[in-house]
Amino acid sequence: MASMDDFFNKLMRKHPTIKDDLKAILKNAQSDSPQRSLTLSQIPAYNRRTGEDFPVKGGTRTQMCFLLTIPYVSCFSSQIGTLRFFTIEANQE
Repeated sequence: MASMDDFFNKLMRKHPTIKDDLKAILKNAQSDSPQRSLTLSQIPAYNRRTGEDFPVKGGTRTQMCFLLTIPYVSCFSSQIGTLRFFTIEANQE
């Protein structure tokens, strides 16, 4: 049985820029706070950016887990359970 890590590693080998593309989508949408966060339904911007469908299949949990493998991406759930994503600034010490 393949693990989620195996799936994500295979995905990143097939789409080597996927994490950078997703970070750019969040940055372009100025999703840098909970107030300006994006939902999973807004990830189709990936298609406009790359010309390909968002390759993470398998449901909301799988997509959420993949997005959370990207450094400085955060997620929270609204009162009705909608997952919302945004980036946080890394402290430059």
